[in-house]
Amino acid sequence: MSNNDIRNIVILGATGPIGIEITKALLVAGSPFEITAVRRVNASTPWPFPPNPHLQEITVDYTSTTSLKQAFLDQHAIIEAFNPSTTIHQERIIQAAIKTPTIKHIITPDFSSDTFHQNAEELLIFEPKIRAQRILEGLIGQRDDLHWTAIITGPFFDWAIPKNLFWISPTTHKVTIFGSGNQRISMSKLDMVGRATLAVLTTPENYLDRPAYFADYTISSNEVLSMLNETHVDGQPWTVNAIALDGWLKTATQLWEKDTADGVEDRLNSTAYRMLGTYGLFDEENQYGADFSDRVEARFGMGREEFVEVLRSVVG
Repeated sequence: MSNNDIRNIVILGATGPIGIEITKALLVAGSPFEITAVRRVNASTPWPFPPNPHLQEITVDYTSTTSLKQAFLDQHAIIEAFNPSTTIHQERIIQAAIKTPTIKHIITPDFSSDTFHQNAEELLIFEPKIRAQRILEGLIGQRDDLHWTAIITGPFFDWAIPKNLFWISPTTHKVTIFGSGNQRISMSKLDMVGRATLAVLTTPENYLDRPAYFADYTISSNEVLSMLNETHVDGQPWTVNAIALDGWLKTATQLWEKDTADGVEDRLNSTAYRMLGTYGLFDEENQYGADFSDRVEARFGMGREEFVEVLRSVVG
């Protein structure tokens, strides 16, 4: 498959943070792509894009195969950039893709930590993405000319730090050290989702039917602390908030099970979700693949000086 095969692209979940970055990246000057940005029926999110002759907006009912097939008509690639909760519709989405002869490539709803790691299921939070992948692989064999790629990016540090959702807090000037602080984590800027998607769609033959790993930098909490202090951000010293990980996974799992029993639907904002995600990143033995620096695709990644500059601008 060459880049000439993929021109018309439909982005499911185009108005979310990931979808917006992907859409912007594919609409760069001189791009050969025609983008169809999808919002689900009854979505309240405002349209975030200015008028563009290469971009159209449509609404889709994910519960309707007919609606999905209409959205996929004459498209060459599908990007699943939606919230993990939307993966409940994965079987219908894939069936509609299979029945659309022009569709040649699907980018799956990953854009996160390594959901393909052998221990990923233990963390529970990846269940929707893992289930969606199994559905895809179980159905896609019906067409020899239909392929997929999963994009793995690690956490988005430039998005999370200003929101105090990361282990680096600009408001308290503290770096939280979980455990020893030596566990290294592969991470990306949020715009990596766009850069990685552009790479996949431009040369899809390099990424067929596999997870592709992208990261800007891989670093430990201790290294971050040292970096912040040596660069004298704000002229104030950065200090440590130390948290032990003993019993962390057990407690998080128990909270998850209680949420399940209580019928909690908003998993993303639950304490259990945050704890399980944190443990997956900071486990001392890298049991969940938080450090995937040895698998990052060629020509991706920052040097130390560039990362320092980006970090300074984020915590600024």
